[in-house]
Amino acid sequence: MLDSDDFCRKTDCELAALSKNNRAAVSVLLSRYSGLILVKSQIYANSGADSDDLRQEGLLGLFSAICSYRPDKGAKFSTYAEICIENRMRTFLARGRCRAESLVENIDELSELHAEPVNETPESIYLYKEYFSELFSRIRSVLSDAEYRVFSLCVNGVSYKKAAETLGVSEKYVDNAMQRARRKIRALIQR
Repeated sequence: MLDSDDFCRKTDCELAALSKNNRAAVSVLLSRYSGLILVKSQIYANSGADSDDLRQEGLLGLFSAICSYRPDKGAKFSTYAEICIENRMRTFLARGRCRAESLVENIDELSELHAEPVNETPESIYLYKEYFSELFSRIRSVLSDAEYRVFSLCVNGVSYKKAAETLGVSEKYVDNAMQRARRKIRALIQR
């Protein structure tokens, strides 16, 4: 079993390989790249987007890099991670969606990304499912019933308009509920 000092001495490439089955390796990579994500989010925020949204996008880009990195392709992990982070932020800006549903889409995408781990073993599958089950339970615990109903619909790809029709409320109500849900989820994730 590796202790935290052992992880700190590992290269990014080694940590990326270990991260498939080890949350401590992921934590070290997150720590190493948090500064890069912050700087990139501030640079891209000059285009009018919220820097918090861009940091979330950058974080998801980093998760994507961790999960899909292949050292046999010849790129250093740092180069690959930076490209993934930047591409994620650029895509977010290009979509022109500095809206609340971004977090919902990202959580759903992150769930899909981790639903089928690269090294599928019964243990890794169980750990990924357990992690996301716990995450959604925590999300449920911080949202009101109304916010959770709206959130659930949007996570499943329902548009604001369709969610409003389904719930018998206005689109503005749905948007407001998602804004509140987004703030609560952001606070939960940052804990």
